[in-house]
Order: sequence, then C-alpha cells, then structure tokens
Amino acid sequence: METWLSGRKHLTANEAGSKSPPGFESLRLRQPMKLVSVNIEVNRHYDTVLDFLKKENPDVICLQELLEEDFPVFQRELRIPGKLEVFSCPSSYYNLEGKWQGVAIFAKNIVNSGSIFYTSEKRDLLKTYNPEPENSVLVWADVKDAADSTYRIVTTHLPVTTHGESTPYQLQVVDLLLQSLVPLGEFVLCGDMNAPRGNETFSRIAQKYTDNIPPEYKTSIDQNLHRVKGIQLMVDGLFTTPKYTATNVRLVDGVSDHMAIVSEISYP
Repeated sequence: METWLSGRKHLTANEAGSKSPPGFESLRLRQPMKLVSVNIEVNRHYDTVLDFLKKENPDVICLQELLEEDFPVFQRELRIPGKLEVFSCPSSYYNLEGKWQGVAIFAKNIVNSGSIFYTSEKRDLLKTYNPEPENSVLVWADVKDAADSTYRIVTTHLPVTTHGESTPYQLQVVDLLLQSLVPLGEFVLCGDMNAPRGNETFSRIAQKYTDNIPPEYKTSIDQNLHRVKGIQLMVDGLFTTPKYTATNVRLVDGVSDHMAIVSEISYP
C-alpha cells in the first residue's frame, strides 16, 4: 500500500484517495533508483558479470562492450528488457572477427528509449575498433520507478587512446558527444569514457556535468582481471545534471577488466 506525506499526518493511499487531500501538498514516497554501469569486455567475464548483476539486483544496468549476439542472452538471464546499439567490431585481440559490440541499457520499466550516433549516421558505416577511428554512439532510456517517477539514463563508450592521453580525435568525439547530449535535457550519464580523470577529455565532460566518482578512487581498472597490470587510471564515469543526485557510489572489482560502478540515483 502506498504511503503519502501530507502536512503532519501520514495518510495511506486509501485514506487520501486518488487525489491529494484539499489544502495539502502531497507526494509519493520515492526510493532512490539503484544503477550499475560496467564495461564487460565482450564475452570474457560473463559468469562473474551475470552473477554480480543478479546479486546486486539494480533497477538500471548500463553495459559497454556487450556483443550484439549476446544481448538476448542478457535479457533472458536478467529477466528485464533492454536497448542496445552497436558501434564497432571488437579489437582484433579478442579474435571475434565478424562480431559487433555495443552499449546497452537494461531496466525493469523502460517507457521510452533511443540512440544517437554522434560520429556517424548509419549502422552500416561501422568501423573496426583499432583504436581509432571508430563509431561512437550513446543509448538513452527513460525508466520509471515504483512511484511512477521517470529517470533518464544515458550510457556511452568513448574511443580509447594508447596511454590514456587526449588525442585530437578523442577531443573531437567528446565535443560531439556533448553536443548530442544537449537535447536530452536532464539525465544521468555513465560509461567507459576512456578518458582518465584530470585529462582534457575528462575535464570537458566534468565542466558541464557533476563527476560523482568519489575522489578516493584512483583507478577504475581491475588490477587482477585487466590484461595490462598496474594501470592506475580512472576512465569510467558517472555524471549527473543538476536535477539528479548520485549517492552511495562505489566501485566493485572482480567483475570484469573494468570495475563496476554502483550508485543510488535520486532527484527532489
């Protein structure tokens, strides 16, 4: 049964009726929406990724580098709908010739969704990931919570650079991303930015949106599961526009080659 806040008295939905009590401002109690974002490195960590997601049971899941052919597998395993858009072939390192990887959002109650290619216009223009140029795409979804409030979630994957440096190409791409985000209004943005916190690419995002990764985290690269050991770069991001607040943000290792971002998202 829903509970309403009304003046000093707490009313049940039955007591208050379908409308707010006269003379009082009322609103449904709203719980934060739990969000998880993680780069899953194509098909190399499916057991740990799926086990982790099932254990966390978030309201919204944002994945990067998900293989197109495995999208229905995740829908079936997680038992929730999703939206996927592919952006490139995986790196030749993975020996997955002819496969496509993308970014996806899964959520318990998606009411609207879409995608924007911000470095190309058509899927048939997809290029090989090695490491640039590649297509860049964002996926967005409007997700309703139990209190019928709608959250807009966006996820993306920026092009990688050799040592995490900001290249002219990456800076061009991030500027196109920022332009593409404007029409989306208020949102939560997460994903693999491939741009270490503190460099120019990251700074261009952080100048417009709030960086919610706690400063005590110095890297989002899993020190055991990433094929290159010892990388200390915070390349995964969780950004919000003024409407949204991210709390209880934490990074979890042992999931994929990137650490998973877990957060509670709310707004007034």
